[in-house]
Amino acid sequence: MQKENVLIIDDEEFILQLSRDILIKSHYNVKTASDGKEGINLLESNKFDLILTDIKMPNINGLDVIRHVRVTNKEIPIIVITGHGTLDIAIDSLRLGAQGFILKPFTPAELRNAVSEALEKTRLLSENIRMRTLMPLFEVSKEIIGEVDPKKLLKLIVDTAVKETRADKVCLALIDEATGKLNVKEFHGWSPNFLKDFENIYSENIASLIFKDKKPFLITPGVRLPREFEKVREIEGVSSGVYVPLTIRGNIIGLLCISRTGTERPFTPSEVELISVLSGQAAAAIENARLYEKLEQSYLSVMVALSCVVEARDLYTDKHMKDIAEYSVEIANKLGLSDNDIENIRKAALLHDLGKISVPDHILMKPGKLSEEEMEVIKKHPANGAKIIEPVEPLKHATKIIKHHQECYNGTGYPEGLRGEDIPLGARIIAVADAYGAMTTTRPYRRALSIGDAVKELKKCAGTQFDPHLVEIFISILEGKGILNERL
Repeated sequence: MQKENVLIIDDEEFILQLSRDILIKSHYNVKTASDGKEGINLLESNKFDLILTDIKMPNINGLDVIRHVRVTNKEIPIIVITGHGTLDIAIDSLRLGAQGFILKPFTPAELRNAVSEALEKTRLLSENIRMRTLMPLFEVSKEIIGEVDPKKLLKLIVDTAVKETRADKVCLALIDEATGKLNVKEFHGWSPNFLKDFENIYSENIASLIFKDKKPFLITPGVRLPREFEKVREIEGVSSGVYVPLTIRGNIIGLLCISRTGTERPFTPSEVELISVLSGQAAAAIENARLYEKLEQSYLSVMVALSCVVEARDLYTDKHMKDIAEYSVEIANKLGLSDNDIENIRKAALLHDLGKISVPDHILMKPGKLSEEEMEVIKKHPANGAKIIEPVEPLKHATKIIKHHQECYNGTGYPEGLRGEDIPLGARIIAVADAYGAMTTTRPYRRALSIGDAVKELKKCAGTQFDPHLVEIFISILEGKGILNERL
C-alpha cells in the first residue's frame, strides 16, 4: 500500500522532531518545516496528503498557511497543533477549512489517531464526491455508446462535456488516419480563429506533449505552462483546463480539450477523474461508431453489388442506379429533409430494384409486351427486395421505401395499391427519379427519350402515377442545372 505524504509545520524543534518520529514509525512519508514560509515553499514543490501546522509562528502563522492552501486546494486535510492559550484561534482555523486540532502536549496515540481519522474522513468524502460525480455518467454512457451516427455522436460528447463539467470551452479533435494530424471535429465556445490556429499551429506541439505520457494534462491558474499552452491561455483567456487523450487499446485516436475562462473555478482532481472517465466512454463510442459505419458500408457494398448484377441483367448500368440515387437525394434536399432521412432515401434508391434478382431472364429481358402472368412476377420485385434487406440492421429504414416505390399516386400501383401521402415520401421521390432515369435510358423494347419528352411524360402523369409536387420540384432541379432550358 502506498504511504501517505504528511507535512509538519512547527517552530518548536522538539514538537517537530517528536511528531516526525511518531508518524514515520506509523509508516507515513514525512517532511518538516520550521516556519510558515518554509512550509508554503514545500507545498509548492511537493504533493502532500495531509498538513499538520502550529498556529503561533513568526512571520507567517498557521492561519495564514491555511488561507494560502485553501486558495488552490479545497480538499487536502489540515490539522492544527495548538496549546490551551490559543484554543480560540484554533476554532477560527476550523472556519478557514481545517479538519481538526490537537492540543499540546499530546501523546503518540492522539497524534496517530488524529492523522488517521483525518485521512480516512477525507478518503470517504472524496469517494462519496467521486461516486456522486460519476453516477450521472453511467446514464450518459448508455446514450453515448448507443449513438452510432458519427456526427451526432461527436456533438453529443461535446454537449455532455459542457453539461457535466460546466466548461466554457470544449474541443474534440480526432487524428486523421491519412495525415496523422489532429483535426477539430466538434467544439463549443472556441473562436473560429483559434480552431484554425489549433490545426495549423498548435495541434502538433500539443499532441506531442500530451500523447507522450498518454495521461490528462491539467492547466491551473498561476502555474507556468509549456510554451504551446501559454499561447492558448493568452489567446483565448483560458485559466484552467484538462486536456485528455482519447485512447483505445493503447492507441490514441484523438484529444478532448475542456477549459474554463474564470479563475474562481479551477478544475479539481475529482473533476479530472470525471473527465478521464468521460473521455474513455467517448473513445469507446467513437470506435464503436466507426466499426458500425464500416459494417454498414460493407453491407451496402454487398447489396449494391447484387443490384449491379440485376442492372446488368436488365441492360442497365451501375451509372443508371447511381443517377437515380443522385436525383432522389437532390429532391430530398430541396424538401429540407433531415440527414438521416436523406441517407435512407439514398440507400433505398441504390437498392430499389434489388428484388428483380428473383425475376427470370426471359421475363426481365423480354423485348415485347409482358403477359398478365409475367407482369404478376414483375410486381413481386418490390416486396422481394424489401425482404432481402429486412434482416440487415443498417438498411432497415430503407425497407418500406423499397417495398412501395412502384405505388402510384392515384392508388393503381403495387404491391398494396397505396395512394397519395399514404405512400412513404421516399418511395414517391424514387418513383419520380426512377421514371425519369428509365425514360432517358435505352431499353430492350425502345430507345431513350429526350430530356424534354421525359419531362413532358412526368408532367402528364403528375397526379396519377406521380406526386405532382415532387414532379414540380424535380423539374425545377433540372432547370437549375441548365439541363432543361425552358418550361414545357
